[in-house]
Amino acid sequence: MDLAHRRWRCRWIWAPGGDAPSDAGSLLGFAGSAARAPEQDALLRRRFALAEVPASAPARITADSRYALWVNGVEVSRGPVRGDATKLSYDPIDLAPFLRAGENVIAIRAHWYGTSTAWWAPARPTPSLGRRGALAFELDLGAAGVLGSDARWKARLGDAWTPVPRGGVSMLPIESLDARKLPVGWREPGFDDSGWPAAEEIQPIGVGAALEKSPPSSPFGALRPRPIPQLEGGTRAPRAARVRRVRGVAPVASPLESASADERSETLGSVDASSELPLRLEPAPGATLSLLLDFEGIVSGLVGLEVEAEPGVTIDLSGREEIGHEALLGAPSVGFRYVTRGHDDLFESFDPLGLRFAALSVRGATLPVILRRVWCRERLYPVAPGAAFACSDPDLERIYEIGKRTVALNAHDAYLDCPTREQRGWTGDSVVHQMVHLATNADWRLARWHPQMASSPRPDGMLPMAAGGDAEAGATLIPEWPLHWIRSVWNLFRYTGDRELVRGLLATAEGVLRWFLPYRGRDGLVRHVEQWVLIDWAALHLSDTSACLNAQWARALLEFAEMSEWLGDGGRAAWARALHAEVRDAFELFWDEARGSYVDHAVDGIAQRPMSQHGGATAVWAGLVPAVRVARVIDTITDASRLVRRTWMEMKGPAYLVTGPAEPDWDVEKQIVAAEPFYRYVVHDAVAAAALADRMPELCRDWQHFLARGETSWPELWTHGTHCHGWSSTPTRDLVAYVLGIRPEEPGFAVARVAPRLGDLAWARGAAPTPYGFVRVDARRDRVELESPVPVVLDLVGRAPERLGAGRHERRLA
Repeated sequence: MDLAHRRWRCRWIWAPGGDAPSDAGSLLGFAGSAARAPEQDALLRRRFALAEVPASAPARITADSRYALWVNGVEVSRGPVRGDATKLSYDPIDLAPFLRAGENVIAIRAHWYGTSTAWWAPARPTPSLGRRGALAFELDLGAAGVLGSDARWKARLGDAWTPVPRGGVSMLPIESLDARKLPVGWREPGFDDSGWPAAEEIQPIGVGAALEKSPPSSPFGALRPRPIPQLEGGTRAPRAARVRRVRGVAPVASPLESASADERSETLGSVDASSELPLRLEPAPGATLSLLLDFEGIVSGLVGLEVEAEPGVTIDLSGREEIGHEALLGAPSVGFRYVTRGHDDLFESFDPLGLRFAALSVRGATLPVILRRVWCRERLYPVAPGAAFACSDPDLERIYEIGKRTVALNAHDAYLDCPTREQRGWTGDSVVHQMVHLATNADWRLARWHPQMASSPRPDGMLPMAAGGDAEAGATLIPEWPLHWIRSVWNLFRYTGDRELVRGLLATAEGVLRWFLPYRGRDGLVRHVEQWVLIDWAALHLSDTSACLNAQWARALLEFAEMSEWLGDGGRAAWARALHAEVRDAFELFWDEARGSYVDHAVDGIAQRPMSQHGGATAVWAGLVPAVRVARVIDTITDASRLVRRTWMEMKGPAYLVTGPAEPDWDVEKQIVAAEPFYRYVVHDAVAAAALADRMPELCRDWQHFLARGETSWPELWTHGTHCHGWSSTPTRDLVAYVLGIRPEEPGFAVARVAPRLGDLAWARGAAPTPYGFVRVDARRDRVELESPVPVVLDLVGRAPERLGAGRHERRLA
């Protein structure tokens, strides 16, 4: 049954006692004080009987802010997905597989964050909704009727949880649970909820509204079906790396309080416990038990533990990427606190955590504590099987797989920057994640959804740095991030060919491009953009007139023009191409004839001396470089003897974001600043645009730097930062798109292009998804074999491109 376009047959409900102050000003649409209830949990239950289970039982559920749903004790769904709270989504589910004849129970934990998190921001409230938590649920049981959320549900506030203030750059929620206050088995059938109060129905209030009690209701808009599948993943277990008994201060950082230095503690006993759990932990009077667990690679999901302990033992878990070193912008603060009830001590975090190491502190134990299990139940975006890459270089094969894993760890209900520190859905970072998914995952729904989620323009037309969370309302912008977002829309144009999707996003793209117009000088270059021009973390000189920012804007203008022409809008295409032509003519300001590339910036119309890979690569990528110069520019910016890796963050620390960059410690006349991993996608695209894709295997081998360090996911920077950043995964895309050469020739893969460029490889083979199935390529020195569900343009070195029909083909090479 299609539930999408009718009023819900239920009520908004919450647990009694969770009221927030009302504000009469909001009745007329004014923001008022926007008073809201503090962070809280509601536990909700509904029992019902069925004579028989229907063939299907369509249900839908949503919440402000998040929920987890169990049916007869089995977890079924979590959501809703992040996004603009005025465009709230719901999750459609068929509950028939989870129902049974006789008594059934639906149990829901609904969580209201109260204040913004990295992945949620409150809606502008009405007097009744948007000020505290709210849940809506309906289940169509066919002949048995509709079961919807209403006052017949039982609900109580979850007083077992203590809200923990969030801070730092991450703003990740930290869970603190006293299990002694949480009823055992509350999610299970047979639990006695007779003492629980009835759920409170929330009456929607709004001027001019019909005052319907059922959704849709302001401020959440017309509720939309979930655009992506439920997250999934396996369960990963760590090994115990170290156990200590320590007297005095805590030996590991609690996520709830500052830790003191280890050297101020007195170690009473220590054991290298490189063994499987369970572990028996023997306490000592006045001592803290310290345990370090190693998942042997970054994991991301719901972290849980099972213990046997006396009541009132406090267990703090702090998630870390590494031990003994603070990552970029400070050590991540993720984890939880669990206080044991003395029996049935089984806990799993509500929100996902990203970590490699789990540092545990056990306090208040007088009897032995048995740590039975610790796990991470990963909740990641599904990866459809079928894509593959193999070649004659085992390191490149490993680089391909690690890139897939890194993007997977950062693919939740949006593309994240990192699972360990922020979990924000950044507007610009996501372009690499998306390109990797388009090349390696046949399920493209997240690749389509993230650009839509991020299409949340401000009144001035610009997009925020990150969408669907706290950063969306911030005053700071990274102005080039929305230009990368335009690239992600262009990717949808090329890969999906979905005209309605692209048409719906093009107005936002135009607003982004027009935002730059007031910054244009007489020559057409944008100058003095007062926001945070980042480009990437490399030590770039960007003040006054940035070559790279102008080239990025020019590239976005070209992409906008191409999409506009495809949609039949010649006027907008001509407008964008005219602006691009002005930038191209004025870009000569940055040319350095002696060094064969473009400098980073100009001040008061005078080109300065610092040079980076970024300026030359982006100029080639944006079509700003005269054809006679292109090969020279690529040679200059890929000359390893001239490249130097420097970041202001490494040289000066986070203070540079306020005080400005440091003085260069490299020879600006002879050396060129190398791109950090994120911006390498532009460098590689520029190399390919120069018809030099045969260099791609060697460029991708730069990631051997990380292999030598033992990384199992790609770090944020070459020498610094977090250990799991999806934006560093460009080689995974390029080994498919440029080495195997599988790309769309026409929008939507109506025709594919296969242009293998092996470089120094003896062979490469693999498969890449299209909307019609997989294109498979086996390229060797003496032949190329391919299989395609669509027509193909086969482009081989030294031969004119050849158009082939769908099917299997082989070509011998001389």
